[in-house]
Amino acid sequence: MAVMTFDRENQPADPVPEAKGRRRSTPVPGRLLIAALVAILGILVFLPTVFVFVAAVADNARDPISTFTLDGIRDSYGNWAIWRVLGETMAMSFACGIIATAIGAALAWAIARTDIPFKRLFELVVIAPLFLSPFIGALAFLELGAPKTGLLNQLAQAANLPAWVSIDVMTFHWLVIILALHYVPYGYLLVSGSLQNMDASLEEASQINGRGTLQTALRVTLPAVKHAMLSSVIFVTISATGMFSVPALLGAKMDFRPLAVTVYRATSGYPSNHALAAALGTMLVLLSIVGLWLYQRGMRQSSKFVTVTGKSRARKQIELGPWKHVLVVGLVAYALFTTILPYAALLLRSLSVSTNLEDIELTTAVFSDVFAKPELKTALMNTVVVSAATALLAVFVGTLTSYTTERMRFRGSGLLNAVAMSPLAVPGIVFATGVFAMYLGTPLYGTLAIMVVAYVASYLPHATRVTGNGFAQLDSSLEEASRMCGATRSQAIRTVLLPLMKPSISAALIMVFLFTVREINTAILLYTPDTMLLSILSFNYASQASLPAAAVVGLIETALMIIWIALAMIILRPGNLYKRG
Repeated sequence: MAVMTFDRENQPADPVPEAKGRRRSTPVPGRLLIAALVAILGILVFLPTVFVFVAAVADNARDPISTFTLDGIRDSYGNWAIWRVLGETMAMSFACGIIATAIGAALAWAIARTDIPFKRLFELVVIAPLFLSPFIGALAFLELGAPKTGLLNQLAQAANLPAWVSIDVMTFHWLVIILALHYVPYGYLLVSGSLQNMDASLEEASQINGRGTLQTALRVTLPAVKHAMLSSVIFVTISATGMFSVPALLGAKMDFRPLAVTVYRATSGYPSNHALAAALGTMLVLLSIVGLWLYQRGMRQSSKFVTVTGKSRARKQIELGPWKHVLVVGLVAYALFTTILPYAALLLRSLSVSTNLEDIELTTAVFSDVFAKPELKTALMNTVVVSAATALLAVFVGTLTSYTTERMRFRGSGLLNAVAMSPLAVPGIVFATGVFAMYLGTPLYGTLAIMVVAYVASYLPHATRVTGNGFAQLDSSLEEASRMCGATRSQAIRTVLLPLMKPSISAALIMVFLFTVREINTAILLYTPDTMLLSILSFNYASQASLPAAAVVGLIETALMIIWIALAMIILRPGNLYKRG
């Protein structure tokens, strides 16, 4: 019989039981990591937000700390015209939240509960607008529904359809609809997650007691997901409040200027009024903080209806019968209206100088003119560099933050996570105001580095949330087993944790890169001719009424995002990282 012996001298000492009520002390490397994270998050997130409030009472934008004035506060909080703008902004954002949540919830219920075919395909169709630029989408809808030159309006006129069939996307209600279509994926994801966690026996009990599909959905399913739906409305409302690009494009004709557009005009006009822009930004920050608090309360309440059985079982799908085909047609129409038709119109616009259907002649002249301009090459290179650097740095900091809060439980870890998530409460154009005030006059101003700093802070919550979910799904006993076998913490992280975290890290890299490529709200106040990005170049072309050139740049931007997704899926597919001999 083999006898196993142990060299006690070379084995780690047995852990000493901790005294009851005493908190385990954090090792020195852990304390250094926490201190470094506090410093990084303070510089990236906390200080720019503070500078928004400092700039609101500063007389000189180049020296905001030593100068003081209340002109910006008086011109914003004491101006009834600004309060009217605030009311219009909230009306737009709240209507957008309701519409996006209603559509997203209906689609989530159809895909999660019914027997429609091709569910995986339709799920991709529903979330596709999440990875497309809202400004490029608005530009495409402008080509489809401009009052006189829109392609759909020209087709309606050629078919002698009644006048009420024609659409005008440069009106308030169409602005809300187009903006809401961009946020439908958020409503879908939030409600879909709640539906997946819901106890299936509740609906089955309703059906056993004679309730039909519609009654069960209204009396059981809807109350069970109402908190998730409320959270979706609040989240979309917060995000839409800080939206700049879409209202700036579609609201120009009706002179609609929500707060984000007003902030931009205060800084880009002559003479610029940075104190007013910052004061308006404080309005948006305070509104977003209240909304984010309500959102978090709603998410906590949404866990009330969860699966209570000890083991999972297959859910019984609702058989729709002939209505299944109607639902499939509706999903196809959703894909056509949100993705296929807009981008087809954008492609047609980029291949033709004329917007008149009778005079359209396909040509590559617009592509040739845009590609011949030096600013396109500059914008493309800058976009790739800024997006790649932002994705790497944001995911790196987000991974460290989520690891510290999920694995190294210490006093104040909740506060650290709250600071990392706080940019959700600061709209991009407002955060850019703080970054501008903080770095104006420093060597970073006017460089790509300041763009990366602003983007990393803006998308740090996304990276932290995605990687934090990955850590939460991994049992810490795997690392503990590695440590008991003699591995150090760094070795356990490198050989055990990171390979298992690869899907979450890959998803975070893809998400942050895509969001950075399409971002306009943050960059609009920070760019210079030398730091031009594709999103800003497309916006400038549209502002100058060069819509064909804007369409070309928008297609290049979309192609860049598609190429990134394809490369990321090839490079980061299972088995390509951490290969073993």
